[in-house]
Amino acid sequence: MNRFLALLTFATCTVCLAQAPQIKSGSTVYIEPMGGYETDLAAAFTKKHVPLIVVADKDKADYIIRSTVSHAQPVQPAVVVNTSNVNNTTVNSANVNTGNTDTWEQSKERAAARAAARAALGSTSANISVIDVHSSQVVFAYSVGKAGTTHQEQSAAEACAKHLKEFIEKKKK
Repeated sequence: MNRFLALLTFATCTVCLAQAPQIKSGSTVYIEPMGGYETDLAAAFTKKHVPLIVVADKDKADYIIRSTVSHAQPVQPAVVVNTSNVNNTTVNSANVNTGNTDTWEQSKERAAARAAARAALGSTSANISVIDVHSSQVVFAYSVGKAGTTHQEQSAAEACAKHLKEFIEKKKK
């Protein structure tokens, strides 16, 4: 019976002391080089007010951020042919009340042209992992994909920074 109580006490203490990984506000972090993406990530930390201190010396960091970024270009370049007449002033009965002079077909063509222009920009995928240097435990990881924007790497870095900040602030509550 004593053995059972000792085991139960040990198990209870272990569960009570186990905590979810957390990153403390004000901790130092080193961002490993990634072909220039580390600069986008550091800038995003500043822009999004992530409560971490980015250091240039890996030995002085509490955490290390490893990241990957990849770009996918469209398989074939998009060619858009706009056959609509932009100066068409003919108004059909469907759009009299809206003040819009485009026909339904012209609107569809413009939407298709916008979609093709976004697709021509390709896409970017980015991942970050925040690793505790003392335990080698991954305490935070995030992955994002951006497509159809002109500043995909910057946008992906800002998304990573935003979610890291939310993770840090969630742990404070």
